[in-house]
Amino acid sequence: MKRSATLLLMTIFPLCAATFASAAEPVQRLQRATGLWKVTPATSPFSWEICVDHARDRLIDDDLWSGFEQECKIESQSRQGDSYQFTSSCPDARLAGTFKGDLAKAYTLSADTTVQVNGKSEVQRTELAAVFQGACPAGLAPGAKKMRGGMVMKSLYTDR
Repeated sequence: MKRSATLLLMTIFPLCAATFASAAEPVQRLQRATGLWKVTPATSPFSWEICVDHARDRLIDDDLWSGFEQECKIESQSRQGDSYQFTSSCPDARLAGTFKGDLAKAYTLSADTTVQVNGKSEVQRTELAAVFQGACPAGLAPGAKKMRGGMVMKSLYTDR
Protein backbone atom coordinates (compact mmCIF):
# COMPACT_ATOMS: atom_id res chain seq x y z
CA MET A 1 0.00 0.00 0.00
CA LYS A 2 2.76 2.46 0.95
CA ARG A 3 4.66 1.65 -2.25
CA SER A 4 1.48 2.21 -4.34
CA ALA A 5 0.82 5.55 -2.67
CA THR A 6 4.42 6.66 -3.27
CA LEU A 7 4.23 5.58 -6.91
CA LEU A 8 0.92 7.40 -7.32
CA LEU A 9 2.34 10.62 -5.84
CA MET A 10 5.44 10.33 -8.01
CA THR A 11 3.17 10.12 -11.06
CA ILE A 12 0.62 12.79 -10.10
CA PHE A 13 3.00 15.47 -8.78
CA PRO A 14 4.94 15.95 -12.06
CA LEU A 15 1.66 16.05 -13.99
CA CYS A 16 0.30 18.74 -11.65
CA ALA A 17 3.50 20.73 -11.92
CA ALA A 18 3.36 20.54 -15.72
CA THR A 19 -0.27 21.66 -15.68
CA PHE A 20 0.50 24.67 -13.48
CA ALA A 21 3.54 25.59 -15.58
CA SER A 22 1.57 25.50 -18.81
CA ALA A 23 -1.33 27.43 -17.29
CA ALA A 24 1.10 30.19 -16.29
CA GLU A 25 2.90 30.14 -19.62
CA PRO A 26 2.67 33.64 -21.13
CA VAL A 27 1.24 34.29 -24.56
CA GLN A 28 4.61 35.35 -25.98
CA ARG A 29 5.72 31.72 -25.59
CA LEU A 30 3.27 30.48 -28.22
CA GLN A 31 5.40 28.29 -30.43
CA ARG A 32 4.79 27.13 -33.98
CA ALA A 33 5.40 23.69 -35.42
CA THR A 34 8.91 22.97 -36.64
CA GLY A 35 9.33 23.68 -40.35
CA LEU A 36 8.95 26.45 -42.90
CA TRP A 37 6.29 29.12 -42.34
CA LYS A 38 5.31 31.75 -44.92
CA VAL A 39 4.32 34.99 -43.18
CA THR A 40 2.36 37.60 -45.13
CA PRO A 41 1.58 40.97 -43.53
CA ALA A 42 -1.66 42.61 -44.65
CA THR A 43 -0.32 46.02 -43.64
CA SER A 44 3.11 45.82 -45.32
CA PRO A 45 4.56 44.60 -48.63
CA PHE A 46 7.39 42.77 -46.87
CA SER A 47 6.54 39.06 -46.60
CA TRP A 48 9.01 36.44 -45.43
CA GLU A 49 9.55 32.76 -44.81
CA ILE A 50 10.98 31.61 -41.50
CA CYS A 51 12.50 28.24 -40.69
CA VAL A 52 11.01 27.49 -37.26
CA ASP A 53 12.49 25.26 -34.57
CA HIS A 54 9.57 24.64 -32.20
CA ALA A 55 11.76 24.50 -29.07
CA ARG A 56 13.29 27.95 -29.73
CA ASP A 57 10.37 29.67 -31.48
CA ARG A 58 8.86 32.84 -29.97
CA LEU A 59 5.95 33.88 -32.18
CA ILE A 60 5.58 37.50 -30.99
CA ASP A 61 9.33 38.10 -30.64
CA ASP A 62 9.99 36.68 -34.11
CA ASP A 63 7.02 38.11 -36.06
CA LEU A 64 5.97 41.29 -34.29
CA TRP A 65 8.26 42.93 -31.72
CA SER A 66 11.93 41.97 -31.60
CA GLY A 67 12.95 41.89 -27.93
CA PHE A 68 9.35 41.59 -26.71
CA GLU A 69 10.20 39.11 -23.94
CA GLN A 70 12.94 41.35 -22.52
CA GLU A 71 11.24 44.72 -23.00
CA CYS A 72 7.52 44.19 -22.45
CA LYS A 73 5.32 43.04 -19.60
CA ILE A 74 2.11 41.09 -20.20
CA GLU A 75 -0.72 42.84 -18.33
CA SER A 76 -3.55 40.54 -19.35
CA GLN A 77 -4.07 37.49 -21.49
CA SER A 78 -6.89 35.11 -22.26
CA ARG A 79 -7.61 32.09 -24.39
CA GLN A 80 -10.89 30.99 -25.91
CA GLY A 81 -10.76 28.05 -28.30
CA ASP A 82 -8.08 28.77 -30.90
CA SER A 83 -8.01 32.50 -30.08
CA TYR A 84 -5.51 34.18 -27.74
CA GLN A 85 -5.65 37.82 -26.69
CA PHE A 86 -3.09 39.83 -24.78
CA THR A 87 -2.27 43.36 -23.69
CA SER A 88 1.17 44.46 -22.65
CA SER A 89 3.16 47.51 -21.69
CA CYS A 90 6.45 48.13 -23.44
CA PRO A 91 8.94 51.02 -23.31
CA ASP A 92 6.97 54.11 -24.41
CA ALA A 93 4.23 51.94 -25.94
CA ARG A 94 1.29 49.64 -25.29
CA LEU A 95 0.81 46.54 -27.40
CA ALA A 96 -2.50 44.67 -27.67
CA GLY A 97 -2.86 41.65 -29.90
CA THR A 98 -5.08 38.81 -30.99
CA PHE A 99 -3.81 35.51 -32.32
CA LYS A 100 -6.17 33.05 -34.05
CA GLY A 101 -5.48 29.62 -35.46
CA ASP A 102 -3.43 26.59 -34.62
CA LEU A 103 0.32 26.49 -34.47
CA ALA A 104 0.62 23.50 -36.78
CA LYS A 105 -1.06 24.71 -40.00
CA ALA A 106 -1.98 28.41 -40.04
CA TYR A 107 -2.59 31.47 -37.88
CA THR A 108 -3.39 35.16 -38.06
CA LEU A 109 -2.05 37.84 -35.76
CA SER A 110 -3.52 41.33 -35.34
CA ALA A 111 -1.88 43.87 -33.07
CA ASP A 112 -2.23 47.53 -32.18
CA THR A 113 0.80 49.43 -30.93
CA THR A 114 -0.12 52.67 -29.19
CA VAL A 115 2.45 55.42 -28.60
CA GLN A 116 2.21 59.03 -27.45
CA VAL A 117 3.28 61.59 -30.06
CA ASN A 118 3.10 65.26 -29.07
CA GLY A 119 0.61 64.39 -26.34
CA LYS A 120 -1.69 62.42 -28.66
CA SER A 121 -2.14 58.67 -28.90
CA GLU A 122 -1.08 57.23 -32.23
CA VAL A 123 -1.99 53.65 -33.13
CA GLN A 124 -0.10 51.46 -35.58
CA ARG A 125 -2.06 48.38 -36.71
CA THR A 126 -0.22 45.23 -37.75
CA GLU A 127 -1.99 42.28 -39.34
CA LEU A 128 -0.35 39.18 -40.69
CA ALA A 129 -1.22 35.66 -41.74
CA ALA A 130 1.08 32.65 -41.69
CA VAL A 131 0.79 29.25 -43.33
CA PHE A 132 2.89 26.16 -42.69
CA GLN A 133 4.81 25.13 -45.83
CA GLY A 134 6.43 21.85 -44.73
CA ALA A 135 10.07 21.05 -44.11
CA CYS A 136 12.66 23.82 -44.22
CA PRO A 137 14.69 23.86 -47.43
CA ALA A 138 18.35 22.84 -47.33
CA GLY A 139 20.51 25.84 -46.59
CA LEU A 140 17.93 27.77 -44.52
CA ALA A 141 19.03 27.49 -40.88
CA PRO A 142 16.52 27.28 -38.01
CA GLY A 143 15.49 30.82 -37.08
CA ALA A 144 16.61 32.31 -40.39
CA LYS A 145 14.22 34.49 -42.38
CA LYS A 146 14.13 34.58 -46.15
CA MET A 147 12.64 37.89 -47.24
CA ARG A 148 10.59 38.40 -50.37
CA GLY A 149 13.19 38.99 -53.04
CA GLY A 150 15.59 36.36 -51.69
CA MET A 151 17.63 38.13 -49.01
CA VAL A 152 18.25 35.81 -46.03
CA MET A 153 18.49 37.27 -42.54
CA LYS A 154 20.63 35.35 -40.03
CA SER A 155 19.02 33.17 -37.39
CA LEU A 156 16.96 34.82 -34.68
CA TYR A 157 17.87 31.94 -32.38
CA THR A 158 21.53 32.79 -31.75
CA ASP A 159 20.83 33.79 -28.12
CA ARG A 160 18.24 31.11 -27.34
